[in-house]
Amino acid sequence: MNERAIRIAALGVVLATSACSGGGGGGGVFGGGNPALSQCYPGTQVQLARPAPNQYAGNVTSIEIVADGNNNVLNQAPGSWYVQVQDTLGDPPFTSNGLTPVSDPSGPHPFPSDFYYSGNLGTTLPAGYTWYVSLVQNQSGYQGCTPYSVQGSFST
Repeated sequence: MNERAIRIAALGVVLATSACSGGGGGGGVFGGGNPALSQCYPGTQVQLARPAPNQYAGNVTSIEIVADGNNNVLNQAPGSWYVQVQDTLGDPPFTSNGLTPVSDPSGPHPFPSDFYYSGNLGTTLPAGYTWYVSLVQNQSGYQGCTPYSVQGSFST
């Protein structure tokens, strides 16, 4: 066996072991995700739209993001993408339902072509925290990829 084949076989063993080791929670700003997973890249730049970035917000039950354009993976299947909201203490994150495209003419316009998506958290975020937002994909019972950090945070 040549040296290259040995390296490829060793890499396969490491990846298979990592994939079977469980984990996968957390991620985002604080790490904690499974390093063997690829990043949940939506195919474009994404920013927090609502609540407004770097602002205080009360009674937060949903998160809205804005993406640059619609020729990307996020727009092709928005329902397979979820918003994850993580506090600065590293508590378990809140995860939304699948994203839905929304119209928001009065929303922020950071890109030449803005497309908005919203996710319902199913609860009201507790007060007194700073929250960081990430995108994750394929949340049907497992962590499909390492969370993608969305630009912007907010406080409750």
